[in-house]
Amino acid sequence: MDVNRLVSRRGMVAAALASAVPLSVVAWHFLPRITSGQSASTDAGGQSVDVPIETWNPFVRVNLTPTPLTDLTVSIDGPFRILAPGSPRILVQSGSVTDAVVSVEGTGIRFGDEVLQISQIEIVSARSPAIWVGRNQYRGSIRIYRRPGGRLIAVNLLPLEEYLASVVNSEMPATFPDEAREAQAIAARTYVLSQMKGHPQFDVYATSRSQKYLGYQYRDDEGRRLAGETPGSRDIVSRTAGIVCTWEGKVFTTWYTAVCGGRTIRGRSVFTDAVPAIASVQCDWCREAERYRWTSTVQLGRITEALQEHLAIEKAEFGQLKSLQPAFGDEGDLPFYMVSDGVSTKKIAGTILRHLLPIGTLSSPRFTTEIDGNEVRFSGAGHGHGVGFCQWGSRGLALAGRSALEILQYYYPGSATVRLRG
Repeated sequence: MDVNRLVSRRGMVAAALASAVPLSVVAWHFLPRITSGQSASTDAGGQSVDVPIETWNPFVRVNLTPTPLTDLTVSIDGPFRILAPGSPRILVQSGSVTDAVVSVEGTGIRFGDEVLQISQIEIVSARSPAIWVGRNQYRGSIRIYRRPGGRLIAVNLLPLEEYLASVVNSEMPATFPDEAREAQAIAARTYVLSQMKGHPQFDVYATSRSQKYLGYQYRDDEGRRLAGETPGSRDIVSRTAGIVCTWEGKVFTTWYTAVCGGRTIRGRSVFTDAVPAIASVQCDWCREAERYRWTSTVQLGRITEALQEHLAIEKAEFGQLKSLQPAFGDEGDLPFYMVSDGVSTKKIAGTILRHLLPIGTLSSPRFTTEIDGNEVRFSGAGHGHGVGFCQWGSRGLALAGRSALEILQYYYPGSATVRLRG
């Protein structure tokens, strides 16, 4: 693998996306559906234009360790080299390795028995996929960076379309209709391109902090190997290769959520970078989702403690919670709630309340409450932040006969869908 070529190519793409000048595109006309073997782009006159996948496939950098770690376990199935990122100089060259521990040592990085006096390394295998980090195996190469406090992060560098083959499966069940999964691939591709903003080490995280990415394969708790990507997901990505959503000629952050619960939330009320296409739309298509409606219970003392800690940051005192009621605003905006201890009343966003309570307590920021003795009962709608493309809603729309592009237009009204070319 020519590391210099990969770095320079990814850098040029990031620069083009960050500028006000859009990449070269071919307008996409709305078709009934994308089918295998069908050309996925048309010119302004509707004539077919064949664009091979290989003409546009930039590299993406995925942070596999959202929280920096003191050490990593790396295995490599076959010959590999360790380089300094951006340099052809070989630091280590070996056949294969199993469970090598990578950690910070002094001013360098220890890889198994080797101590490299350098702050960042890149592991390049002779074939791909070959590199395991913990339980997951990845395509492409792996970069490891020293971070403050004697910790490390691991970043996977690989072609965008290969990355997406795993994202589609990681984010959406294989049992969903092809049209929904095609829409997911396009939304995911647009999302990652919108995040290429010149961070020195990575573009996106491998978790729902960005979008889920399990790599080529992974081991479960019993040690079984499970596929992170499949022929089906690769086919979905191939059919939609290079296709993205745009607003006023530029890619935008295509926020998406698992289950909107009946109406998506207007993007700008949650995310400052949301364009007008991230609108609030009625969605009756996700009713079959398990968390279309949900309930949960929290001890009154637990939520009182969480509110006290949160409000203390704002130097506000708060006693025991007495009331938690919706603060009604415009339909489709982020829900807010009025919390009161009987003396003072504070207004708090539903998204903040979700993060204050234990993970899984509040599936979404939209709910009603009832205080009953020492318990607070929540009854809510949806799963996730509720903004943008509804994954379960896309399933319902696909089953109703909508194409991938019609689904995207439904959740991102006013956006355009184009194919990028290098």
